[in-house]
Amino acid sequence: MHFGTAAVCCQLHGVSAGITTSIPVGSSMDYSLKNVRIAGTGSAVPARIVTNQDISNMGVPVKDDWIIENLGIRQRHIADNESTTDLATRAALAAMENAGIDREEISLILLATITPDRKAPSTACLVKHRLGMTNLAPALDISAACSGFMYGLTIAGNLIRSGVHKNALVICCDRMSSITDWSRRDCIFFGDGAAAVVLTESSYENSLFEARIFSNTEFTDGATVFEGDSAFTMDGHAVYEAASSVLPGSIVSVLLRCGLSEEDLTWVIPHQPSIKILKKMAEQLGIPFEKVCHNMERYANTSGVSIPLLLDEVNRAGKLKKDDLVAFAGVGAGWTFGAAIYRWH
Repeated sequence: MHFGTAAVCCQLHGVSAGITTSIPVGSSMDYSLKNVRIAGTGSAVPARIVTNQDISNMGVPVKDDWIIENLGIRQRHIADNESTTDLATRAALAAMENAGIDREEISLILLATITPDRKAPSTACLVKHRLGMTNLAPALDISAACSGFMYGLTIAGNLIRSGVHKNALVICCDRMSSITDWSRRDCIFFGDGAAAVVLTESSYENSLFEARIFSNTEFTDGATVFEGDSAFTMDGHAVYEAASSVLPGSIVSVLLRCGLSEEDLTWVIPHQPSIKILKKMAEQLGIPFEKVCHNMERYANTSGVSIPLLLDEVNRAGKLKKDDLVAFAGVGAGWTFGAAIYRWH
């Protein structure tokens, strides 16, 4: 799959599989910009668990062993009475508590979702109201599907780097069950949840934050909700081809921009489309699969929530150590995609 005729071709260096990406590297980093820190993480998922067998019992022609082998999914969390605003607020509170930051110190709220509770006002504004914030911090929604976190992280991070904002709250929340046709086989992919991160200025001298986002709109119907329809539709083969290409390609483009190689990575925390796609990504990058974090077995594909949900789990489990080099990468409907390299501190 081709991603941009005007892009600069970059050869992945190191001892990897020799992937070539047409994703542009861009100019070198400006180290005069402020540093960025992921100060806190939080997440929230509905209580109800739906297993593969539960879906099979609903009459959907799928088998548990096939789903586990091909997708890596065993179960997903499904919302009953909780709204997008409910889940997003819980995740935001958890992230701010983890960061040790007061709500009034937040100067920007970005909320990525494709399942908003209303067309207006934005879910970000509803969450800000629910949090009881009285400052004039801007709050807005982002629609980038499974790339929602990458878009939010990149926008908020660069606004902090440029000095426009000091503390940002990036929230991702989707109730994919609300746009899923539970009679179709592709219902097995999705789950509900919310996750958030607090980004702040950092004074750490060894800090590193570099993030880039992209879009390629040659195949907008690959994953979509058509006008007048209420259910998400997805071309599984197209998603596999796109994700297998742009996940490693996006990471490479940012690594090259930082003057680093894939060998320098401690962890990769990617979107969770399927276990096969993640294994293909690791193969393309030439890194051990043990470096690739995953939790789709418990949550399935939660759209833009998947990366920060996984990050919150890994963070709270104590797996991330100071100076670990972490790559984030996502791809979603559009196609939208992007990656970030961050030195944990």
